[in-house]
Amino acid sequence: MQAIKKISIIGVGFMGGSLALSIKKSFPQISVWGYARNLTSYNKLKKLNILDKVECDLKALVSDADIVILATPVYLIIKYLKKIANFLKKSTIVTDIGSTKELITKYAKIYLPKNVTFVGCHPLCGSQKSGANFSDPNLYKDAICIVTTPFKKYGVSIIKELWETVGAKVVFISPSLHDKIISTFSHLPHIIAFSLINVANQKILKFAPQSFKDLTRISASSPSVWKDIFLTNKYITADIESFIKFLRQFQVAIKKQDQKTIVKLINEANKKYSLFL
Repeated sequence: MQAIKKISIIGVGFMGGSLALSIKKSFPQISVWGYARNLTSYNKLKKLNILDKVECDLKALVSDADIVILATPVYLIIKYLKKIANFLKKSTIVTDIGSTKELITKYAKIYLPKNVTFVGCHPLCGSQKSGANFSDPNLYKDAICIVTTPFKKYGVSIIKELWETVGAKVVFISPSLHDKIISTFSHLPHIIAFSLINVANQKILKFAPQSFKDLTRISASSPSVWKDIFLTNKYITADIESFIKFLRQFQVAIKKQDQKTIVKLINEANKKYSLFL
């Protein structure tokens, strides 16, 4: 990271803002800039004082940046890949923290110049909260950060060092394997949480115990972020079908008063859960 002088972040919300603070804390010699789409965003980011500079001009933001980090919802990441392509200097490293990787990687290859390196990343952390005002410099400490670009490619070692220095543990897998794994462990649970909270009649929500609140906590997540995630992960529909299959097994067993099947399904779940402990 010694050669890195300037890092620019597009998408200074909760995740992007937290990364800005983490970088400033870990690499005080690096200048961290952030993009403001409008005057309201500019004034808000200036007031929060989490960046060395807030910039409204994309060209000025990225033209001399050594690293550009895209921290927006998935479709906006793809949009900005195209927007910044002609402004980047030779050997710039463009990276992202998008929650799906196949589509982003595809368009990075299409839009970015050959002399620019793209490194796909996804830190496995976050919150149902959104907005730069919730930024936390310790957000990435002990988090797993999945990198979906082969290590041998130029610039990947620099991004690996960045994540490890802010406290994350870096793991390398392919974009397709990433999307398949994260569909099961993150994207499906969000669909379940959104659905579960919608099952409950609004009039009885005041009776909800802590267990229900824990199960549905992530249903407070951003619609704009999760819309893009669901629409760009081709594996999610198969996971939904698998979940429905288990729901149907419970439904049929309960209708038939089939105690044996109910106990069997719960025991199987107990055994799998014990692998986490």
